[in-house]
Amino acid sequence: MNKTMKLVALGAAFLFGTTLVSDHTVHADTPRTDMVDVSNHNGQMTTPEFVDMRNNHGVKSIVTKISEGTTYHDWTAAGNIRAAQEAGLYINGYHYLHATTVAGAIAEADYAVAMAQADGLPVGAVLVADVEEPAQMAMGANMQAVVTAFENEVQIKGGFRTTAYTMGSHLEVTPYGEKSWIASYPYTPTSTQNYYSTEHAWQWGSNGYFPMSLGRFDVNQLYDNFFTADQAVINKNLGDGATVWSKNGIWYTDKSFKHKVNGIKKHMGSYWSFANGKLIKSNWTNSWGLHYWSDGDGKLVQGEGDWHGYHFNFGTDGTFNAKSATVNNLADIIKLKN
Repeated sequence: MNKTMKLVALGAAFLFGTTLVSDHTVHADTPRTDMVDVSNHNGQMTTPEFVDMRNNHGVKSIVTKISEGTTYHDWTAAGNIRAAQEAGLYINGYHYLHATTVAGAIAEADYAVAMAQADGLPVGAVLVADVEEPAQMAMGANMQAVVTAFENEVQIKGGFRTTAYTMGSHLEVTPYGEKSWIASYPYTPTSTQNYYSTEHAWQWGSNGYFPMSLGRFDVNQLYDNFFTADQAVINKNLGDGATVWSKNGIWYTDKSFKHKVNGIKKHMGSYWSFANGKLIKSNWTNSWGLHYWSDGDGKLVQGEGDWHGYHFNFGTDGTFNAKSATVNNLADIIKLKN
């Protein structure tokens, strides 16, 4: 998963509308593309790109790189998490592990959890240990204790589920008895091969392309619901005590996903506006007799700015409502969008 940047020839794929899905051979009878992993090498992914993957290519889950070692934080992770959730996809993360000792693994796990929480990875999502360094491979089964230490710390400190990713030639580095995520690329992958079907997932190619997205992607076939389990989005810094959960792009006020969110809620240190479980984006919200503006992500804005030819002041005191506007009647701002 720790790709290096390479120039790729995409012209033919765009010209003929094809989706290239293998390092070696393109053909119709390939394994399923249930899951795609992404990182900074793919740039900042957007909601429409993930919607295309879901609707046109059968993708159910995304795994985004969160961190590496104890110093690298992937700058695309937070945006990828948000975009995948908006597209109705399950979202998980991975940490590229460098440790070869238990102490090192615990330190990396603490860092990975902190970064995942800051990025908004849902509690209950999977945070994978990506194990592929040569020094780790050389340890063989001795690496199992290191990976186990990482996974235990992630579960305790972050509440994330976890497993290990590695290559098929070094399955022994994964914890004994654990179902893992294994990479193995046949020259001509077919739907009948089902390599490593006793594991959670098989990564069968690392050169997948999607017409709406630039770059290449790792593509995976899932064998169970480990990467597509229900995920509770539990807000860590709410202040007002509100808690909301997301499932398939809809937000709820309960874990049973029965009651959709309405009104303004605080999430990840910002305020968001909901209507019937959907985020209100680039529109007005009228609550408590006051008016609020949500940006393109659904977040309530602060400060001053121009919208639809008028100048508005939303203040900087944390209340977010419109304080003044260059219109005669502040209540009329609801009509300005039209």
